[in-house]
Amino acid sequence: MNYFILLAVSYLPHLLAYRDFSTHTPYDYARGDITEAKWSKKLVPTRIYLLARHGSRHLGDDEAIGMNDIIDKILSEMDVENQPAWLRNWERPEYTKDKHLVPQGMLEHYHLAQRYKQRFPALFPDYYPTRYHVRSTFRIRTSQSASSFMFGLFEGTGPLDNTSTRDNVSTNGFQPVGIYEESRDEDVLLRFMDNCPAYENSPITVNYYSEVNKLQKSDHYKKLILDPISERLGFTLTVEDAENLYNLCTFEHVSPTESNNSSFCEMIPRSAFALFDYEKDLSRYYSSSYPNKLGYELSCVLLQDLLSQFNSEKPAAALRFAHSETVLPLVTLLGINKDEDIMYTWDKEEFWSRATKLSEVDPFAVNLGFVLFKNSSSGDEIIKVYLNEREVKVPVCESVEGCTKDELLAIVHSTQGKCDRSLMCFGANSTEDEISETTTETNDDSSISARRVVSEDLVEAAVAAKLADENKVLLGFNLFIIMTVLSGLCIVLIGFVGMNIKKIISDDGVSGYHKMPFLDS
Repeated sequence: MNYFILLAVSYLPHLLAYRDFSTHTPYDYARGDITEAKWSKKLVPTRIYLLARHGSRHLGDDEAIGMNDIIDKILSEMDVENQPAWLRNWERPEYTKDKHLVPQGMLEHYHLAQRYKQRFPALFPDYYPTRYHVRSTFRIRTSQSASSFMFGLFEGTGPLDNTSTRDNVSTNGFQPVGIYEESRDEDVLLRFMDNCPAYENSPITVNYYSEVNKLQKSDHYKKLILDPISERLGFTLTVEDAENLYNLCTFEHVSPTESNNSSFCEMIPRSAFALFDYEKDLSRYYSSSYPNKLGYELSCVLLQDLLSQFNSEKPAAALRFAHSETVLPLVTLLGINKDEDIMYTWDKEEFWSRATKLSEVDPFAVNLGFVLFKNSSSGDEIIKVYLNEREVKVPVCESVEGCTKDELLAIVHSTQGKCDRSLMCFGANSTEDEISETTTETNDDSSISARRVVSEDLVEAAVAAKLADENKVLLGFNLFIIMTVLSGLCIVLIGFVGMNIKKIISDDGVSGYHKMPFLDS
C-alpha cells in the first residue's frame, strides 16, 4: 500500500502542472475518449466524416531563433548560483524550424484512428481506394497527420509483408494509402481562408493582433508576467524575452524528448501561465472565430462537402486533415462553445469562464467527427457531432440525438449568399457591410480609442480571483494527499506492530522471536 501512495505522490507535480497552452496544447491534455461514446440501440452508424488539425509540430524560424536568444540571455545574465541544477548540466538541443510533426504529433493521430476504429469498426473496412476519401492540404504536417492516422487504421493489415510477396520485404502488413491534396491556390475546401481578398483585407483580420499588443503593453502584463519572471531569473525581461521563454516551456510539453528534458516551465509562475493562455487565444479568436463573421462563414464549404459525402450513393469514409484555421471556423459556424459576448470584452466572471477556451476547443490534432446514424425502426437519419472525441450539441439542432441533414443545410444557407464563395470573397459591396458591423478595430486612432477593451482592473482582479480559486483547490488537494499518506503509514505501522507483537512481549531467545530493531533501545 505504501508503494501505491508514494507512486501517487510522485505524480503530484505532473497532475498540478499547467496544461493550457492555447492552440499549442498537446492533444492528450484536451481530448475525450471516443471509445466511450454511447447512443440508442435503435441507431446504427452508417457513415463518417472526420475533419482534423495536424498533430503537435516543430516550431517556426522566428520561434526557434527567439528560444535560442532567451537561452543565451539566461545563461549569460542569470547568476550561476541561482541557476537550477538541471540547467547546469543541460545540453541545448538543435531546435528544428520546419513546422513538421514531432513524434508526439504522429502518435496523436495514430491513436486517434485506433480509438475511432475500435468504436466504429463497421465504418472502417479493409482498405480499398474507393472506400476512403482522404485529403490533406499542401503542407507536409497535414499529410504526415493523414499518414499517421491511416497507419493507425490499417497497421498490420496491408499486403506488404515478408510472407505474401516474393521480394524481401521487412514490413509487417503495411498498407499504402492514397492521399489527395491540392495546391494552395486551388484548395478552397481545406484552405478556404486563402485567396479571399475580402477576408484578407477586412479590418478585423488585418488588425487581429492589436488586442495582443494592448495586452503586452498593459500594466497587468508587467505585474503578472514580466515582474515575477524577472524576479525568479534575477534580471529584467522584455516582452520578447517573456514570449520566447513561454515558447520554450510550451515546446517542453509538445516534445519533451526533443527539448532534451529541459524544465524552463519552472521559471514561469502560474499567474503568468493563465495570462499567456488568454493572450494567445486573443489573436486566433479575432482571426478565425466569433468576432470575424466572414472568417468563420467561409467554412460553410466543409458542411457542403460533408453533406455531399453523406448523400453519395457510394459510401466512403471521408477523412480531412488541415489546420487550426480550418477547424476553428467550422466549430464557430456550428455555434459550439459560444460566449454571450463574442467580442471578448469580458468582466471578471466571463473572462475566466469563457466558453471559447482554445486549449480545449482548438489544441493540436483538434478534430470534428460527424457520424451518420440510421434509426433501425423508423429509417430516419441523424448526425452526431464529436469535438475532440466528446459528443457536443449544435445549438440549431432540435433533437437531443443530434442533427438532421436539413438542419446542417440550413446553417449553410444562413451564410452570405448561401455559401457563395465568389460573393463572399470577390463581391464588390457584399462583404464590406458585414465586416464593418463585426469590426470594432481599424487603423484610425480615434476608432481604436473608442473600442471597448478589457479593463485592466477587471483583468487583474480576474487573475487574482482565479489564482485564489486555484490556490484553494491546490491546498485542498495537498491536504488530501498528506492525510492519505499519513493514514496509509498508520495502517501499515499498526499492521506491522500487530504481526510482531509477540516478539516485543516475549524476547526469550527460545521462541525465535526478536525485538524489532527500531524498538530495541
